[in-house]
This record gives sequence, C-alpha cells and structure tokens, in this order.
Amino acid sequence: MKGLAERRRFWGWLLCWLLLSGAPLYAGEIQTPAVALAGAPVEITGSGFAPNTPIQLRFEDAQGNPLARAEAVADESGAATVRVRLPQAGAARYVWQAGDESGAGTLRVIPAWWSLLPPLLAIALALALRQVALALVGGVWLGAWLIAGGDPFTPLLRVVDTYLLDAYADRDHLQIILFTLLLGGMLGVITRAGGLRAIVRVLSRRVRSDRGVQFSAYLLGLLIFIDDYANTLFVGATMRPLADRYRVSREKLAYLIDSTAAPVANLALIGTWIGFEVSVIADSFKAAGIGLEPYWAFLLSLPYRFYPIFALAFIAWLLVWRRDFGAMHRAETRARTTGKVLAEGASPLASYDSAELLPPDHLRGSVWSAALPILTALLGAVGGLVYTGYYGALDAGDPVTLRSVLANANSYVSLVWGALLGCVAALLCVGFTRALSLRESFDAWVGGVRSMVLAVVILGLAWSIGAVCESLHTAQYLVQALQGSVSPVWLPALTTLTAAGISFAIGSSWGTMSILMPLAIPLAHTLTAGLDAQAQQFYLIATISSVLAGATFGDHCSPISDTTVLSSIFAGSDHIDHVRTQLPYALVVGVVAWLVGDVATAFGLPVWAALALGVLILGAIVRLVGKPTPEYGGDATKQ
Repeated sequence: MKGLAERRRFWGWLLCWLLLSGAPLYAGEIQTPAVALAGAPVEITGSGFAPNTPIQLRFEDAQGNPLARAEAVADESGAATVRVRLPQAGAARYVWQAGDESGAGTLRVIPAWWSLLPPLLAIALALALRQVALALVGGVWLGAWLIAGGDPFTPLLRVVDTYLLDAYADRDHLQIILFTLLLGGMLGVITRAGGLRAIVRVLSRRVRSDRGVQFSAYLLGLLIFIDDYANTLFVGATMRPLADRYRVSREKLAYLIDSTAAPVANLALIGTWIGFEVSVIADSFKAAGIGLEPYWAFLLSLPYRFYPIFALAFIAWLLVWRRDFGAMHRAETRARTTGKVLAEGASPLASYDSAELLPPDHLRGSVWSAALPILTALLGAVGGLVYTGYYGALDAGDPVTLRSVLANANSYVSLVWGALLGCVAALLCVGFTRALSLRESFDAWVGGVRSMVLAVVILGLAWSIGAVCESLHTAQYLVQALQGSVSPVWLPALTTLTAAGISFAIGSSWGTMSILMPLAIPLAHTLTAGLDAQAQQFYLIATISSVLAGATFGDHCSPISDTTVLSSIFAGSDHIDHVRTQLPYALVVGVVAWLVGDVATAFGLPVWAALALGVLILGAIVRLVGKPTPEYGGDATKQ
C-alpha cells in the first residue's frame, strides 16, 4: 500500500508540473532610475506582467503623505511605461499593484538644479587647475555621489569600477579608442621616418608666411568634409610641423582644426554626419505625424544653420585682416615674438617631440612616406562608409541610393578600418624606402600609441561624465525650459539656447541631437498648428536647424567634448589653453548667429539677408576689436 501511495503522489506531482509548464508564468517587476529630479517628469518602466494587466503606482513621502499616482496597462509583451512628477526632494516610497501581484521600493529625489553641478564642477576645475583629467574625475565623482548618496569615499570607487569601466566597455567608444591609438601609431612611424619633415619641406616652398600656414589649414579643413574625426587627424598631422616652423601657436592651430571639423561635417551633403542627422529627423517626423520628406527637410535647413556658417566666415575674416583678440592674440604674439608655440607650463595631450619619435638628423624623409599613409587612412574610411552602407542598406531592405548608403553606414568601423590601413601603409612605405629597420619601425609605432595614452584616459572620463549626466537627467532638466507657453516666434531661438546648453553639459553634439530633436519637432508642429502651411514649414525647418547648429555651438564651447579633445590631441596643444582661447571666439560667433540668425529671421528678416548681415558684422568685429598679430620674419625654409 505504501508503494502504491508513493506512486500516486509521484504521478500527481508530475501531472501538476505538466499542467503548470504548459501555462505562461508571469513575474512582474518595476524598474526605476537611479535618481529622480524634483519637479521634473521621471519615467518608470515595468516588465514581466501578463498582457493587458492594469498597473497602479503610487508614491508617498517618509511620513506617508501622497506625492503622485500613475496608472498604465501592460502591452502584449507585458511591458508598461509611466511618467510621474515628484514635487519634492527626499526619499520617495512607491507601491505598485498589478492584479494579484504587488511590490514596493524607494526612489531618491534630488533638487533639479543639482543635475547641473557635475559638468559645471568639471569645467570650473579644468579652467582653474589646468588639469583636465583631474577635473573630469572631480565631476564624475560628484555625480556618482549625488546619485548614490551616503559617504563620499564609495562614489570615488564608482568612478573607476562603474563609470570609467562602462565607458570603455561600450563598443562604439572602444572603436574610437582603437581609432585614436592606431592613428597615434601611424603618426609615430611617419614622424620617426622623417615623413612629416619632408611634408614641411615641400609645403615650405609654397607656404612662405604664418598667414599662409593658417590659410592652408583652413582650406584643408574645408576639403576634408567627410568626417570631423578624419578632419582633425589630417589637418593636425599635416600642418602641425609647418605651423611650428612659422611660429603659429598651437592654440591657434587647434582652433582652426576644431572650428572647421564639426561645422564642415555639419553642413556637408556627403559624410558621416548626414546619415545620423537625417535618421533622427525621420524618426521625429514619424512620431509627430509629419509628412515632409526628411532628406528634403535636411536640405532646407542648411541656410538656417547660422553658427556653422558664421564660424567658417569668422575664421576667414581673422585671416584676411590678420587680427586676433583676447587670449588668442596673446598666444599668437607669444609664438611670433619668442618662438614658443606652447605656453609656459603647458601640457599637450599628445607629444610628437619625444626622442623615440624624432627622426635622425641625417634622415630627410620622403613625402610619400607621410602622404600615402594619411591618404590611405582617409580613403579607407570613405571606402568603409560605402561598403558598410551598401550592405547595411541591403540588409535593411532599402533601395541602394546615396542617401540609404549614408544612412546605413557604420562610421566607427569605417574609421577603424581606415586607421588600420594607414598603419599598414606607413610600415610598408618605411620598409620600401628602408628608412627604418623592422625593429625601429615597430618601436616607433609603439611610441606613437604610447603618446595617445593620456588622450584615451581623457576620452574615457569625458564619456563617464556624459553617463553621469544621463543618470542625473541633466538634458531633460534643460529641455524643460522649452515646455509651457512658448511663442512660435521665439521657438528657434530658445531651441538654439537649449541645444547649446545640453551639448555644453554633456560634451556631445550627436547626443544632443538625439535627445532634443524628438522633443523640438513635435513642439514646433503643435505650436504652429493654427498657422498657414508656409509659416508652419518655416518654423519647423528653423527649429531643426537650431537643434543641429546649437548642438555644434555647445560642443565647441565644452572642454569635455570629444572633438575638442581630439583637436587638442592632433594639434599637440594644451587642452585647457585650447578651450580658453577658442571660447571667446565661439561666443562671439554664437551671439551674432543667435541675434541675426535665429531671432531676426523669426521676426521676418530673409535668410539671405541674415547671412550677409551676420558675415559683415563678424568682419567688423574682427576689424574693430581685433589687434594686429605680428608677422614672423625669420627664415623658415632652412632644413
């Protein structure tokens, strides 16, 4: 009998298990962000619920007083999203109910303005201490402390084991790091083999003044429009030795590189930016129900991108009048009169003058040993864009057109491929000319990689503070300034200010575009609903342009921007000196672009008149405010 009872019990459990295994099991859970801002909307997500299950969520303070309530219904996948606004800072307790399931937890709520403190601290420390790495560590630490609370020591550990580690673990970030290290290795081989010395020798036959060097850097920046990273590499590597010879300060060279790289890429009809820009416009149009073709909207927005256009015009005026002002004038005067292209105590992010990279005195070098690897890197990146874009379009089922190829191209992979091919070309050129032995070539390549270590650290910290700002909802707090009752006339101007503020805080123009575009386009569409079709299209296009131009403006002003860092790297400049000298110029251009461009055109000034007036005003500012910079009268052609 006992054996029979055990068998029945076994078959009973087996039958129950079979019945249960055939039915879906649900275990819902609620996910909250690390921290919320008082008075700002916070997004709460749920997953694992039965489809179509009503979910109720309520918040209360430590005394049990109600703070907010929200309701949602799980979709077919069992997921749900709600947005609530918690009115006060402190620990908020939440309780949720979904059918027979329930749960509870707590969420830290901090004052909204605290979200601005980490980037502001990083910027202040960078300007005060002139140590950008230490300043970024301070900003990331403060952000980690605001997020986690408690003692200040544990957040210091999070700087390394969480934020910095996550920054380097990101695939796109790793590709940028690999791109930077490979380029450093390529430049190390080129420099050691005398390639840059040969380029300087050839260019010196045509470029015979410090102004000629600056014009050459400016024109090269306009020609390398395919990508801002490739621009900084090519212009920096080519012009830096020549700029040193004609006593052009490293600060001015970094400014020329930085102010042609992103603006040119922002305006280019072919390049790595256009696919991303059109994609964020298209997604925002789809969400807002706008029928305008995204690529056509992109083209219409070009004349309204006042900051990139005026930034390029401003450089031309500086070179035509041979004038500078402020910190840049002091840097140029120092370089021309003393030959010191770097300020006293400057710490360039990359050193191209170390003993392991300098060529022997007897080695004149070959132009092709420098030009061929750099061109190979550039053309390799372009070829990578075409290759990845072509197969990406096929995989996506899109027709193979120029637009679809650019939209589906992988710019990060393409840049890595180009840098790798540049390294191979550099080693082959050195081997063919027998300028260096195999061991010397490898040592030079390692030395070039080593010269980029500090740059890689700073890039990682810049990405880390961007992640801190994302966790603190810094961008969302700044976007909130646009919400409420906003007149359509002021929408483009306010959008520019908001985009500039976000980009300055997070150090990323692309990140700003992806955050702000989905908010600005529906806002413009809603505010102009009662206007005629022509006015609706104007404000829509002007708002799109404001996002794209404002993001570039804030990126230029921010010391934690990756393009600003890369400009310092390839110019061989002290990073803080670069930011300090560039900032007044960027602010002058930004103010003129905002007043003459965004504000005046919204009040009826034709765009062609705004462009002409802005260019003339900038020329007048340079002429009246700027001071003549000394000419270098020495013999720069001697080898």
